[in-house]
Amino acid sequence: MKLALALAVAVLAGVAVLALAPGHLGVERPLAPAALALGAPAGPATALTANPVGLSVEYQLLASELGSGSCPPAALVRAIAALRSPTLRIGGDSQDQTAPAGAPPHAGASDLPRGFWARLGCLERETAIAVVVGLNLASDEPAWATTLAADARAVIPRARLRFELGNEPDIYGSHVPWWNGRELVRTPMPFATYLRRAEAVAAAIGPGSSIEGPDFASGRWVKAVPALVRTLGLRAVDAHFYPLDACATTAGATAAALLSKAVQTKLDERVRLARDARAAGLPALISEANSISCGGVAGVSDSPAAAVWAFRLIVAALRAGFESVRFHSSGGSYDPFALHGERLALRPLYLGLRAAAAVLSAGSVLRAIRGGGTLDAVAVIRRDGTTSDLLNNYSAAPRWVAVAARGPVAIVAVLARAPTVRAATVRASGGRARVELPPNSLVAITTSPG
Repeated sequence: MKLALALAVAVLAGVAVLALAPGHLGVERPLAPAALALGAPAGPATALTANPVGLSVEYQLLASELGSGSCPPAALVRAIAALRSPTLRIGGDSQDQTAPAGAPPHAGASDLPRGFWARLGCLERETAIAVVVGLNLASDEPAWATTLAADARAVIPRARLRFELGNEPDIYGSHVPWWNGRELVRTPMPFATYLRRAEAVAAAIGPGSSIEGPDFASGRWVKAVPALVRTLGLRAVDAHFYPLDACATTAGATAAALLSKAVQTKLDERVRLARDARAAGLPALISEANSISCGGVAGVSDSPAAAVWAFRLIVAALRAGFESVRFHSSGGSYDPFALHGERLALRPLYLGLRAAAAVLSAGSVLRAIRGGGTLDAVAVIRRDGTTSDLLNNYSAAPRWVAVAARGPVAIVAVLARAPTVRAATVRASGGRARVELPPNSLVAITTSPG
């Protein structure tokens, strides 16, 4: 029981906004409706081989967050470490507009500030994160990749370092123009051009480099992925995922849409990548994701609804065959946190990611729960036998469940209202504990073995 309670405490540590609201979580009310009795975990097992919670950040934003000292601000270190050493991917649109420090002027690109890599190295030492360095394909300067790779290798251990070849090259010309040797163009890049440049960059950073990709954002070249895995020697297959779009209009990019059960089916657009990865014996990743494309929508992406959606997405991605999901920051409303000097503002999305990282530990196994029905019920079974039942309530009304338990159970709920994360304990009676699932929530119910 101590371990189960410790799990709930770990989720809450250091986050002052969390609170327990009596009468709203795990506390029975008069005339409460009948509880759904959950069965035991069953069916195929999904093994968690790594921390499924990751981060992604644009180059310029990370340069600002790292500050100007020899090491990054302590608040940034604490925020990343609290996510249990997530992989940090540096990329996005900015990677195809980034040159090494001191590079000569080039159309559509700017160079990194001096000291960037040294500060990143300090962040890696203090947090034990793995780092993915995004390399520029749009500018057609393979020598830049050589320099960037060398700079990264000087501060990041090779075992914790990977590279990406271009960001969303399948939609070059849309958000990021590409250099055709004479001018910047906004028409789609031909596949032959992409392949030539990707091979040149892979050669520039040298054989044996750990490369993941192809970092696609659409289905335009998805049929070529198996061939790209072989040609580029990829070590992981990745893609981007945004369930809602706000690039042209924010219509439809609402909290209700983000919380809907239907939004979970959007991930099916990326499942083919997971199948291709399995066929090649490689891990599959969602290398860049967030709630709403083009920076998010204020009032939605920075609301508690985003925390519930994010936890649900991670679980859905794991069950679909992906190893992890990296949540992107670009200076918009969907960023998990905002850093202003030494002051860190945590957003609801970050709280949801913390809760997920605490429950979904590497070495655990996921199994569906019998009788879970529309709750999308999944059990997380740890090596020590501790089990967390993850239950989704998509309804605007509370629901009740009954779980097998011999003693008190620890409850952590991520809700689409403030406070975003709540914790409680519930006493068992007659071998079962009765737990309330608040409206629009994901609830983790943790029991100890025996």
